[in-house]
Amino acid sequence: MNRKTDKVVKLAKEKAKLTKEKTIGTIEEMYRNGENITFYSVYKKADVSKSYVYSNPVIRGMIEKYRKNPIKKVQNKDSKDVIIETQKKEIKKLKLKIKELEESENYKEKYQQALKEIDQLKEQLKVAYKY
Repeated sequence: MNRKTDKVVKLAKEKAKLTKEKTIGTIEEMYRNGENITFYSVYKKADVSKSYVYSNPVIRGMIEKYRKNPIKKVQNKDSKDVIIETQKKEIKKLKLKIKELEESENYKEKYQQALKEIDQLKEQLKVAYKY
């Protein structure tokens, strides 16, 4: 019996070690990507339990450390230029969309007028066929 329990204990320790490594890796990846590191975000992304991230002293310490010292995103001139250019393109697209919508309003009026004319012509036909 001792052999069986030893094996179970060994497997449990290996699983705990892998879970810890996976969670630490997730935290480090989140930090490198500039993501917001909270207990909630870590346990969701690492797919571990809430109690695990709160009760494991190493994991808890890392989360608290990165929460106090978040990574600062640095923008250089090139990245700002790309953002500006992208927003200019988006503004152009939106202006075209506004123009299309304004023109479609004119079509609505023309459509309503055409419907009125159709109704008038139908009335004229009714009158013409009565004789």
